[in-house]
Amino acid sequence: MKKIFILMTVISIVMCGIVIGQNYNTSPTQQVQSIGVGGIMYNDVGAARDRAIDDALRKAVEQTLGTYIDAQTKVENYMVVEDRILNWSRGYVKNYQILSEGKKTPESYEVVIQATVDMTNLASDANAVQNLLQSMGNPRLMIMIDEQNVGEVSTRYHYFQVNMTASETAMINKFTEKQFVVVDPMTVRQNKERDAILSAINGDTKAAKTIANALDAEVVITGKAIAKVATGINLGGMKSCQANINARVIDADVGTIIATGSKHAAYPHIDEVTGGTMAIEKAANALADELITKILEKWRSRFYDLNSVKLLISGMNSFTEASNFKNALQFTARGVKNVFQRNVSGGTAEYDIQISGNAEQLARELDQRDIGDYYLTVSGATANKVTLKAVRKQATETIETNDTEL
Repeated sequence: MKKIFILMTVISIVMCGIVIGQNYNTSPTQQVQSIGVGGIMYNDVGAARDRAIDDALRKAVEQTLGTYIDAQTKVENYMVVEDRILNWSRGYVKNYQILSEGKKTPESYEVVIQATVDMTNLASDANAVQNLLQSMGNPRLMIMIDEQNVGEVSTRYHYFQVNMTASETAMINKFTEKQFVVVDPMTVRQNKERDAILSAINGDTKAAKTIANALDAEVVITGKAIAKVATGINLGGMKSCQANINARVIDADVGTIIATGSKHAAYPHIDEVTGGTMAIEKAANALADELITKILEKWRSRFYDLNSVKLLISGMNSFTEASNFKNALQFTARGVKNVFQRNVSGGTAEYDIQISGNAEQLARELDQRDIGDYYLTVSGATANKVTLKAVRKQATETIETNDTEL
């Protein structure tokens, strides 16, 4: 009997150890209740409600993050980790339920939520990836890969002789699996600006930006793929088909390069054309995986660190006015960390804004608001760019006075 008791005790200890080990290794999911508050500005209760929900989500993630780090390990740069993660909270909230909401005071809106917070790695969580894409405005992707298979003769307009290349097909399949919205390559080929398309494929970032904007795409991937038969290799009648593909990802809003990559793949086949196609597809699949990782990491960093948004403002009549506006903007717009003045020309000033948030939040923050000596209205907003019209308040007051006299 004593032996049985000892054996049962040992089994119990082992089972406890297994459970503890499983709990330790499993990514934590936690139910959290939190309260968020948003300021009511210009009587915009809807915007205040959105800010309150964001505040509640951030606090829910903050509670879970503190518990998670304390339970797992102590890190010296805890505050750095916390700040980076909390800059984008929605990616870690699987779902939430609003328990109560309403005006807390005439100037504030309060929301109480019950949130399910999951701290799993973003790249491996399909739901979190989709949340990330949605938070980036669900950007449309355009893919243009010129291709030369074994035995094909490359001519200037070879790209337009097929509906879709093998490399484009493979990459589109990969990106759509990750919930990216992809522009139909046939739509691209129907564009009459063939020379511009070829220039984009050959590395002209400005041409790629122009074509993408015309087709309402926010991201464009351009590149080339080529397949050849390797010589001097004896595969018993099979042919060693070798493929190389390179591509780069361009942010069409601002014309900057997000990522680049290249891949090589080989495929043995008795038919060199078929083998070349399979080698190209193999290389394109590998490249797509790499580019998806880089794109998501780039977008993720915009939330973990600071996002860069281009701001174009018309109504700046001099360099001094643009500089004064820059100083006022930096200290009055919420979420804005740094403002860099890039250009002043023809009454339009161009700035690069570093913000804890995105372009939509910046547009909402600045629309119909007084900043410095100006009254602002938003005339356009994309995923990475906000366009404003600025009117000096003295001029506005003069117009209102004249209307009253009439």
